[in-house]
Amino acid sequence: MISSSDSPGIDSQTPQTEARIEPREESPLFKEFSEKLASFPTPEEKIAHGLQFMRSSISQEGSPRFREFWEARRLVLPFFKENLGSAIRSKLWSEYVELTVEARRLKEILEEQSAFAMEQIDLAIKALENDVTNFAALLASTGEMSFPDASQTITQKANVYILIQRELNLLNTLASRLNSMRKEIIKTDMRIRFKTKFFKRLSDLGDHIFPKRKELIEAVSSEFEKDVDQFISNHFKGDQIVGAPYYALREEIKGLQSMAKLFTLNSGVFTRTRLKLSECWDKVKVLEKEHKKEVLEKKQASSEQRQGVQTKIDELKEKSATMTLRDLNVEIDVISDEMRNVSLHRDDVRFLREELFKLRAPHLAEQEQKAKELELAEKEKIRLKREMIAQVKETISHLSKQGEKMELEALVAAFEEVEAQLAGLEISKMEKQQMERTLRPLKDLIADKKEHSLLNLSEDDKKTLENLRVVLQQKKQRRQEIKDQLESYRKSLGGSNLDFEKAMQIRELVEQEKERLDKANASIEEIEQKIAEL
Repeated sequence: MISSSDSPGIDSQTPQTEARIEPREESPLFKEFSEKLASFPTPEEKIAHGLQFMRSSISQEGSPRFREFWEARRLVLPFFKENLGSAIRSKLWSEYVELTVEARRLKEILEEQSAFAMEQIDLAIKALENDVTNFAALLASTGEMSFPDASQTITQKANVYILIQRELNLLNTLASRLNSMRKEIIKTDMRIRFKTKFFKRLSDLGDHIFPKRKELIEAVSSEFEKDVDQFISNHFKGDQIVGAPYYALREEIKGLQSMAKLFTLNSGVFTRTRLKLSECWDKVKVLEKEHKKEVLEKKQASSEQRQGVQTKIDELKEKSATMTLRDLNVEIDVISDEMRNVSLHRDDVRFLREELFKLRAPHLAEQEQKAKELELAEKEKIRLKREMIAQVKETISHLSKQGEKMELEALVAAFEEVEAQLAGLEISKMEKQQMERTLRPLKDLIADKKEHSLLNLSEDDKKTLENLRVVLQQKKQRRQEIKDQLESYRKSLGGSNLDFEKAMQIRELVEQEKERLDKANASIEEIEQKIAEL
């Protein structure tokens, strides 16, 4: 026999206790179990079937069926009092006790999990309550809204929509959190009284969120439907489209449809506006189809015109290689004028212009090549000029250093050569002045050497030099008189009151004066040479 210590629940579970349990509606699974339990003939089979049902009640996936477990335990317990073998009773009782302990342990674990879940739900509800209480501050801290892809209709009233939708977005977030917590409470195992308290708190929060949200939804829905109706009345008169091109209205309709998805509209307004915009879209598509048909017809006509122009371009292409760019441009201008006088599609115009540009391309490439060659030549010229300037500077520097040691004749010859090189350089006025400043010390050195040479001349050489200078001065005066007389004759020839004979006489005099001038110049040059030699 089983001792009282091994079966603590047998004596305590009396028929009176069973009578106090209120009848509850049984599940189909438990009814099936009860019927099958009654069909077994022996207590061992009934207990084994009950234990199997108890095990399946707490070991199934999902939430354990504790109610069915305890009901099955209550039904199986009396069968242990019937006539059973000692070994079988002990084995079945051990399994019975083990399942009972397992169920209680599992229930404790689930109760702990439930308590943790309740604590988290409570924290979430408190956070939501705090957000609802501080709704104004929370709304002020939200970021600015913008509608980057909004239609023109919405953009004109963007401030109105932003003001409403910004608040709606926050309310939608709060409502979504509230609904999520409702679902979480429903699926969390806890006592009914706790669920009732949570639902009461959520209901109070809903009284602050949903009426205001509904009011704002009605406001934004009313504004949107009014704007859509205004847009339709402005641009759609029956089957006619007015006020804007069809492609602009097409984009506007797409923008309004996207805004309908962005705004929180009630279902009625969303459906009505969607149907209205769909009707407008169908009208736009009909007009677009007609436009495409018209464009296709124009393209076909343009293609015929293009063939004629293309023929002339091909003819010009055959002889363009032998033509100058100027003549080619004239022919191209003629073809361009013809293109402007015929109706061509923009694609055909673009194609024909590209063909005309191809005709110019070889000539333009040749011009570009010549320009590059000129540029290179100019760079080479500049390089050579810099080299010559550097060479002249180096020569001047050398003469400045070695001039004291050089003979006067060699120094003068070198100086004249430098001046000749400087005169041949194409340099700016400022550069020329800088070069002349570097020559001044050489000029002073040459002058000093000449003065020194004069001081060392003999008395006869000095007298001869003085006489030569006097003769030179007289020769220069005579040369000036000849130049003045020659200029007078030239002015006389320029007059219109001379007869033929007089003009011939003056021309003879001009020739005579030129001969006298040449002789005077040669004489002056000879005297200057003699002076230089002294």
